[in-house]
Amino acid sequence: MKLADEYKTYTVPEVAKILRKRKSTVYDLVYSGEIKAAKLGERGLRITAKEIYKYLEKQNVLKSITG
Repeated sequence: MKLADEYKTYTVPEVAKILRKRKSTVYDLVYSGEIKAAKLGERGLRITAKEIYKYLEKQNVLKSITG
């Protein structure tokens, strides 16, 4: 992953689409600490590509894809 790609940020709905999960599940992952997110303003959360990648690694998703 390129450095610039690591810090690309996504909204909760975008992450839900990437992970194929419900938005409420992504919020649960954030609030439980499984995925780190930055809070922007009162309601906005942003999640970096690096955090998504780390979550997928923990779930062993990437290992099954890459061999």
